[in-house]
Amino acid sequence: MSEYSKKSRFPISPSLWARVASIIVLGFAFAVGLHCADALSQDLETQFPSDVLPFESSGVSPSVPNDFPKIRSLGKLVSIEGKIGDPGSLRVDHQDSNGTNFTGTELPFDLDSNSELLTLPKLSYFAQEPYLNYRSDEASLSYMPGDGDQLGWLSFESSPYLSRGYRSGITTSVNLHLLSGPSVVPLPPRLYDFSLGYQKRGRIKDFMSYDLATSIGVFSDFEDSAKDGVRFPGHAVGMLHLMPEMDFVFGVDYLSRDDIKLLPVGGFSWRPKAMPDLRFDMVFPRPRIDYSIDNKTKVYLAGRLGGGTWDIEFPNNDNDVLTYRDLQLLLGFEHRDSAGHLSSVEFGYVFDRRVEFRTLTQTNEFDDAFVLRFVTRK
Repeated sequence: MSEYSKKSRFPISPSLWARVASIIVLGFAFAVGLHCADALSQDLETQFPSDVLPFESSGVSPSVPNDFPKIRSLGKLVSIEGKIGDPGSLRVDHQDSNGTNFTGTELPFDLDSNSELLTLPKLSYFAQEPYLNYRSDEASLSYMPGDGDQLGWLSFESSPYLSRGYRSGITTSVNLHLLSGPSVVPLPPRLYDFSLGYQKRGRIKDFMSYDLATSIGVFSDFEDSAKDGVRFPGHAVGMLHLMPEMDFVFGVDYLSRDDIKLLPVGGFSWRPKAMPDLRFDMVFPRPRIDYSIDNKTKVYLAGRLGGGTWDIEFPNNDNDVLTYRDLQLLLGFEHRDSAGHLSSVEFGYVFDRRVEFRTLTQTNEFDDAFVLRFVTRK
């Protein structure tokens, strides 16, 4: 039996409770400050008027809550240009589920009466929407087997990001990681993540949008002081919509990890009109290629950087900071329900797996493994 299994994992000292309370108060003040900054930014930001229908098929406009299912039912590709109520300016192109193309000046469905004055964005693809969200809300269950000299990992995770279609708001997440093995290094059996953040999305004119997020989190096994587990992840990403079929993405992703502090974000999203079933989101560090099987089902190939940094306590009561890192190549199957929510099953190959410590010079490397993930996205 390991030293960790002999030791109770539940008692927390009063001094640690005081630190946790201080972190909660700091996080609350952090969120209030961001909310006030957002309110001030409303006067400075050039935004679309409230009667403009958003690009995303999954985002629901408050003025037309029932129209997106009608648009989705038209087929894989929808292009709408002009103003509803002015037939001379309206052009509608769509492809039905049989692959037949249609072009006309009338919408092939009836909008609600309160939607007559909507102005639709030019060349808006409701099945292949532009790249507007760098990170969005998701919850996942991940399992990576391992025992003996290998490291196994079981995670229950939620992300501190907004659902697609939301412009700004406070976010939270709570994650639990259960570790098994390895025998070569005494890792804690449980790790926790608690995060509080703020995210804002918007547009600057017609050709540019952005996704900004910042957060404060505590990442630790909570055996002793968690002060070295306080981190401030965030990102600032912009998107240029210069062509109907392609967006260019640029920015930075601040991971606040010991191994990787900051990553550049860059690439493009391409939705070829000649191949409406395909979508290429070739954006580092989260590339993804989609193929639409039908209006509700996709298969995709994605890349992902896994791991994180946590404050831990060794069995001999010494404190240190643990960093685990891996690279994942994922094959996923995604289904969209009638409400626009996504659920996926992912099978992945995991490589370049390693564990490092802040005060120790040793680096522990592990064999390649596979991962199974169940994911829901909003």
